[in-house]
Amino acid sequence: MEGLLGQEAMYFAFTEANYEAIVKSYWRRLFAIAFRRLRDEELAKDMVQDLFAYCWQQRDNIRIHTSVEAYLRVSLQHLLFAHFRKLDTESKAFAFLYQRMIEVEEHMRDILTEQDLTKTLTAEMETMPDTMQQIFKLRMLDHTVEEIAQSLNIANKTVKNNLSLGLQRLRKAIAKDFPEDFPVVCLTLYILLT
Repeated sequence: MEGLLGQEAMYFAFTEANYEAIVKSYWRRLFAIAFRRLRDEELAKDMVQDLFAYCWQQRDNIRIHTSVEAYLRVSLQHLLFAHFRKLDTESKAFAFLYQRMIEVEEHMRDILTEQDLTKTLTAEMETMPDTMQQIFKLRMLDHTVEEIAQSLNIANKTVKNNLSLGLQRLRKAIAKDFPEDFPVVCLTLYILLT
């Protein structure tokens, strides 16, 4: 299964043999992303279900040349954007910001190699205190502040403070290693981690 779901896959297609494993592997992460954006549990569940239903219905036509997770995340982003586009005028401003975030994330991938950024972020995270490291690792897995606080048996405020202090540290590391791309990278980190 590792080869099918791994980051290095050259080509991947949904099949009856791997579909259930993919749903089990990615459902929770995709739900967390959808819920964080929508703040509606039922709507988030429906959105993720729609994504997996689409993947199943189009399994003969879908050819993934990146990782399965990257494909599912981008597909979910497109579903979320389509949802926000349908909302009333007040919500259209949020849809614009969401689309802008997607563009920023895509632009960041164009201007930085993921390895270089990962190396910088990992090196900085290794210098963080243990609690801060644990908080960031859970946050990067799309756990909410409440879930992190519960998991580590600490206060929500402690989680928020550690995220804030950790983001400051990461911003300094990024400014040092990627000065020309600093604003784009920091905006993306802020959006992903808050």
